[in-house]
Amino acid sequence: MARILIYGIEEGVTRKLAQALLKEDFDVQICDAFSKMPAPIVELTLVVMDARLKWSVCRPLFHEMQSVGYPVLFLTADKEMTSHLRALYSGPSDVLMLPFAPKTAVAKTLSLLGHTEPMRELTIDEAERVAVLDGERVELTAQEFALLLALMENPDMPISREQLLRKAWGYQSMGETRTVDVHVQRLRKKLGVERIETVYKCGYRLKMA
Repeated sequence: MARILIYGIEEGVTRKLAQALLKEDFDVQICDAFSKMPAPIVELTLVVMDARLKWSVCRPLFHEMQSVGYPVLFLTADKEMTSHLRALYSGPSDVLMLPFAPKTAVAKTLSLLGHTEPMRELTIDEAERVAVLDGERVELTAQEFALLLALMENPDMPISREQLLRKAWGYQSMGETRTVDVHVQRLRKKLGVERIETVYKCGYRLKMA
């Protein structure tokens, strides 16, 4: 069993994350900012570190993590910090944006532990009409954005081409479903092929995590 060490500064965030990971039967240990990192154990240990911790506190922890090669999951609410955080740590790492969905936290944890293929966190900025992948903007056309909004109404659930036509473009004609297929292919190129799954004899499903 993997052990998860959480170094956080906000009790509510730490508790929410710990509860999500405990449901997956991880061994979760919450550490305060000045706790010394435990000695290496046989089971793989992952470290969750809030990027808002002072660097004077993080520095000794970083040295210990680097020496052992622990995977690290950074927590941040600053979208502009994602690239910096990934470059900061030479070992396996990922970034979890705040506020987070428990399902996303679990998916990123499993990915870092080698159980799944990584999937970047997807959100949308309705004001700017862009998609955001782990804090990085993805420019979309008006039609692509409308389709993504329609898919996100029921994430992880199949939705038919006809429903997508009505929701995204207001089309009623059954003969226009090819429009959906074309724009799904364009979205896949921008968001990742694995993001939108084809559901046999139905339509498509947007995978959020």
